[in-house]
Amino acid sequence: MQHSSSKDTAEPKLLLIPGACHTLGGTLITLSSLIKGFAQLGRLNDLCVFVQANSQAEHYLMAAGQRSCIRSIVADREDQFFSHALRWVHKQPIHWPLLLDNTVQKQLLPSLLRAAPILRQSGRPTFHFCHDLASSYHPLGYWGRRLPFWLLSPQTLCNSRFTAEHIYQLMPKILAILYQPIDTDRFSPARPTKTSPPPAIATLRKSGARILLTPSRITQPGQFNDKNLRAIIPLLACLKAGGHNYHSIILGEDQSEKRVYSHQLLDAAEQQGVRDRLTILPPQLEIENYYRFADLTVTLAPREPFGRTVVESIACGTPVIGSNTGGIGEILRNFAVHWTASPDDAAAAAAAVLRLANASDTSETLQQGQRWIQEHCNLVKYASQIIQLTGLNNRYPARLQVKG
Repeated sequence: MQHSSSKDTAEPKLLLIPGACHTLGGTLITLSSLIKGFAQLGRLNDLCVFVQANSQAEHYLMAAGQRSCIRSIVADREDQFFSHALRWVHKQPIHWPLLLDNTVQKQLLPSLLRAAPILRQSGRPTFHFCHDLASSYHPLGYWGRRLPFWLLSPQTLCNSRFTAEHIYQLMPKILAILYQPIDTDRFSPARPTKTSPPPAIATLRKSGARILLTPSRITQPGQFNDKNLRAIIPLLACLKAGGHNYHSIILGEDQSEKRVYSHQLLDAAEQQGVRDRLTILPPQLEIENYYRFADLTVTLAPREPFGRTVVESIACGTPVIGSNTGGIGEILRNFAVHWTASPDDAAAAAAAVLRLANASDTSETLQQGQRWIQEHCNLVKYASQIIQLTGLNNRYPARLQVKG
């Protein structure tokens, strides 16, 4: 790796710092897809990804065979990692662009505040990718983000128009909307990793139940980006009351103490008489195998920025009932508006599940969705756009203006 003493003619690298290294979620999966896209373009040497040593991100990317572009930084906490990574960036040639990947967490903001004037004065091309809405219910939370990003003034990439509209006041220099990539070699009905379902699904299938799958982090209800997992319980109750045998599987990480959020969901299911129809499992690395053997994916988050589970499920050939709002609704309106439902109306969601089970056009809709995914979520195209937008090809396109 070359430092600031290198010649100015050194070929640039894209320096990428993720905002979270200890969460297995869509942002990490997107990062891995970006690396794969760079590799398929023969541009892997043009990318340097910082990760916290011994973190979930490091383990995941190394398991994916992506060690060559990773720079591990030893740190006790994520804020220390972020601060050390920024110091390392300052030593690199100024023409090497920096991409901050969703660095909006409150613990990172003091380091970003200190680094912002240095980065801006240096003239280093600096970008920020927004994977969520960077929102806070508390005014101090908003201004705690507003000040460092005002000082930094990054060019901003967003994962949906819904995200762009929400972060416009915080980061107005919106460069482009890039829907998140998926690996269609992995998420494909034509290339199953296994020919038999996971044990949990196999057991339920023997009972005659139809499987509703919801991959999602298990978070506290009431957050701005509420995953709305509690909506699954009245949905199951409506289906049970109608005499329909459906079982819901939630796949997700619960970081609450003693998994209290999971227990709250199970208690609520007990109260509504559907405890025996709800299973909560930890996140699975081979999630594509769950998609392929589920009957339906259900995701009713009202303000989800993008909705990766929607495109992954459809790519695997499994239909979706999704929220008619947020990034989920934005995706489904392109090819399957009839697969949407209000996230607050359990009866309407249950009716949508039953309509889809009896629909004759499901195969055609899946094909339309898969064509849309191939066009808008292609990982090679995504990597090419990142290369162009960050100036690795020495081209800076005009900004896309998105009104707030």
